[in-house]
Amino acid sequence: MSSVRIKSIVRNAVEKSDGSPEPFLGLEDLASGTGCLLVNELPLKAAEDSIRHKSHDVLFSKLRPYLAKSYLPQVPGTGTGELLVLRPSGLIDAKFLLYVTLSQPWVEWANTTAYGTKMPRTSWELMGDYRTWLPPLEEQRRIAAFLDAETARIDHLAGRYQKLSDLAVERARAVIDRALNGFSAEFSVPASAVCSAIVDCVNKTAPTSTEVTPYKMIRTSNIRNGDVDLSETFSVERRVFIEWNRRGAPRNGDILFTREAPLGQVGMLRTDTSVFLGQRIVLYRANENVIKKELLLYNFLGSHMDRQLRLLGAGSLHEHMRVGDCLKLRIYCPPRTQQDGLVAGIEAGRAKSLRLAKLAKRQLALLAERRQALITAAVTGQFDVSTASGRNVTDGVSA
Repeated sequence: MSSVRIKSIVRNAVEKSDGSPEPFLGLEDLASGTGCLLVNELPLKAAEDSIRHKSHDVLFSKLRPYLAKSYLPQVPGTGTGELLVLRPSGLIDAKFLLYVTLSQPWVEWANTTAYGTKMPRTSWELMGDYRTWLPPLEEQRRIAAFLDAETARIDHLAGRYQKLSDLAVERARAVIDRALNGFSAEFSVPASAVCSAIVDCVNKTAPTSTEVTPYKMIRTSNIRNGDVDLSETFSVERRVFIEWNRRGAPRNGDILFTREAPLGQVGMLRTDTSVFLGQRIVLYRANENVIKKELLLYNFLGSHMDRQLRLLGAGSLHEHMRVGDCLKLRIYCPPRTQQDGLVAGIEAGRAKSLRLAKLAKRQLALLAERRQALITAAVTGQFDVSTASGRNVTDGVSA
């Protein structure tokens, strides 16, 4: 099969906004790997530094390209300058181009050409050299229609697993609420009273040292439902200030809390691997003589914490908390002699729900992999969509 360079059939359109209000697309509005939006309606925004796009341009995020954020707008608008505006010529169908940008080879090329460590990004100059298979337009449209139908089926199944996961998480939270709601106000104390350390990591960029140490960067997206997922972190090199590293670096058992959007996500670090916390994360370290670290975590996962966040959170569009308010969050802390039994009961009650949530999450990951595999096979000509049903892509997966 012959291939062509993408820059020979696609133009990168860079048209600055004149500052008039138009639908504005930010990176936070884009889902990873699906070509879909995370919001029902884009906000109107007047931003002179934004980039205009037309309907049926394909937008691709050059920032952190491993997230595979692409979108095919149906109406004109503007967007962040971190989006490449790919305007197809008459030789390539816009929907086919969208699926090309969601395929594994495209994402791998984008990652390979990305530069920078903390905020890796690629560019049109680099992406323009990507080579793609270019069948006739009629076949491109047939492939796109096939992928529309098959990915919709996969997405429907993924939605059912996501609902199952959400219900399992809510059931696990209900166990915590039942256990903690039995305590009276006399056992409610500020977080500062039960923690041996509370570290605001926003300003903890380390002073220069001669020592260079590799770190895994933990961002807010790695913190969910009581856990810290280290599978999707990336390594950075920081010149570490040894004294700060000894006193303040995250360690096994620390509770990590997101104090800006998304506000209130929490997880326990369960490794001694060297990690560096991104901005917007606060570290709580339980004083084990006063409170078990597991009970501190369950306090943050309980519904009573939501009520406090609504009161203390600030900001209309992106809620955030001041570090001083993070110290004020109220924690249920019964006598230390009661805590072992309390924690054991909570863990036993949550176990089944957490297993179910984990299985659902695993199925979601498999569906995402198979979705991309189907797209990749179709846009690279690995099978003829006129004879393939694509049903084998989700064989063995049931809701």
